[in-house]
This record gives sequence, C-alpha cells and structure tokens, in this order.
Amino acid sequence: MPIHLSPLTIKDQARFNQALASTGIGGEISLSTWSFPPHYIWKDLFTFYWTDIDGWLCLFAEYSDGIFMPLPPVGPCSDIGSSSGSPLKSVLSQVMAYMEIRNRGSHVTRIENIPVALKDELQGWGYTLTPKDSDYLYRTADLIHLKGNPYKSQRAACNRFIRAHRIRIAPYQSTDREECLALFHRWVHQKENIPISRLGPNEDVARMMLRDSANAHRVTLQEHRELGLAGRIVWVDGAVKAYTFGFPQSSEVFCVLLEIADRSVYGLAQYLFREFCREFQAYPLINTMDDSGLPALARTKLAYHPCQLVPNYIAQPS
Repeated sequence: MPIHLSPLTIKDQARFNQALASTGIGGEISLSTWSFPPHYIWKDLFTFYWTDIDGWLCLFAEYSDGIFMPLPPVGPCSDIGSSSGSPLKSVLSQVMAYMEIRNRGSHVTRIENIPVALKDELQGWGYTLTPKDSDYLYRTADLIHLKGNPYKSQRAACNRFIRAHRIRIAPYQSTDREECLALFHRWVHQKENIPISRLGPNEDVARMMLRDSANAHRVTLQEHRELGLAGRIVWVDGAVKAYTFGFPQSSEVFCVLLEIADRSVYGLAQYLFREFCREFQAYPLINTMDDSGLPALARTKLAYHPCQLVPNYIAQPS
C-alpha cells in the first residue's frame, strides 16, 4: 500500500495530541519527545511529514542524509503483548519498508524515542534496539526547596544571586522576542569563548548544536502561544538576562523545553530553574529532556539528582 506524506504544520498539533492521548501506553511514557513542541521547534532544521496508517499517526523527519521517524507510530496500543497479528507490527513493517526504499538501504532508516514499554515487543518482532540518551526526571519538590547537602551549591548560588541584584521575573510576551534573541546570541558567544582547557569531550559537537539551535529558539519565541508553551523572562538590574519555556507533558509531568541564562551572572541559571519549577509545582515531576550525549550538560543535570533516568531506544531493521 503506497504511503502518502503531508507536510507537518502547526494546524496538525490537534491531531498529534489526539493520537498521543488515545494510545493505551500514554500514561507509562515520561519521555519529553512524546509531545508536539520538541519536534515542531526544529522545523527549520528538519522537514517534518506525517501520515495516518490504519488510524496510527506516523511522523517522519527528513534531512540531507535521508528520512527517519523521530517517534514510533502512535495509536491505540491496547494490543501490546498480543499475538503476531498486532496492528502495530503491521504498521511498523510498512513504515520501515518505506524508509528503506527512500533511503536506498542506508543506515539512516530508524525509529527514535522508543519507550521502554515497547522495547521487548519490538525486539520480539526482530528489530534491533540500541539505547538513546535518557531523559532526566526530577521530583518537583526537590527542585523547589533545594534541601540538604546534595543541593548546597545550587542553594548558595540562588541566595548569592538574590542578594546581589534587582530581579523581575514575568511571563514572556512577543514584544520581548528581539531582546531574547539578542540574549541567545550573547549566550552562544559566551559558550564558544570558553577556554579550550576547560572543554570536555564532544565540545565540537556541542558548538555545532548551539548554532543549529538558533532556529529552534526563534520558532519557540515566535510561536510559543500556538504551541501552548509557558514562557518566563528574567530582568536583572533592568536588563533581559534569562528566559525559559516549558509545557505539560502529562497530568504528572511538566517538561522544561529550553532555558537560556547569561553566563556572566552568577546564580542566575539556578534561580531561573528553581522559580520556573516553583510556578508549576502542581506537576509532581519535572522532565528536563536528555543531555544530547554532552558530558558537561550531563554533569549539570546529574547535579540536581534526578529521581529517574527515563530509558529511550532507537529501533532499526535487523
């Protein structure tokens, strides 16, 4: 059966959300990528398409190397663990065959962000699964209160920042966009000028990702309202010095999508993260997404003591 793809637009968010809500394993998934915004904001780096196969939403992403799926097909998964007649098995077979033809058998053919709930089933159907960077999941109360010795440095940084500056934090408005974009570029410049002696492994990859992320930040700042994102901006001594955006991933989990804080202001990043979590304490868990395989980012996220590293896998044909 031929597969016909449609370009992904902001208008497709409702269909996307409906598919995620209908899946029988939705409550078991805390992966940030099982949401619309983490994909859509990268629309200037990847060309996204989608199609519906037997009621299963299938998302594809294309770039210079080929086409892949950033999510497995999303549909009613009540059949997980059933016989070989599973509808999901049939849909997977179709999308894998389609990608292999488009990619002419190259290694690009893959499905990313496979949750642990689907791992055994896909392996049983003959697919090769390899680990992908895990998401970091925290107890919201821990991030708000920063109690005890484990959070001593973060607590001290927040207190020092509060004592040293005039601070105003408020919801992001579209009129703040240009100031935030200017801050983003200053932040990139600061990161790129860290002395080479302080850089760790994969920093060349990190710098390339910084440049790629400019478009994702621009889309976020321009389309935050349409994406249902909550944004906060921080003025320090009268100047814009930080911003952050996030969204509810489920009734239990709030996801921090991105965060920028002027590196020259000590304690600002810690303050912003704490206050943003405080605003969304109705959600018992906070997801800060993955670390993109970057050791420096991993150290920062581990320093906040996640309660869980959410497993994540990539599926490829055997």
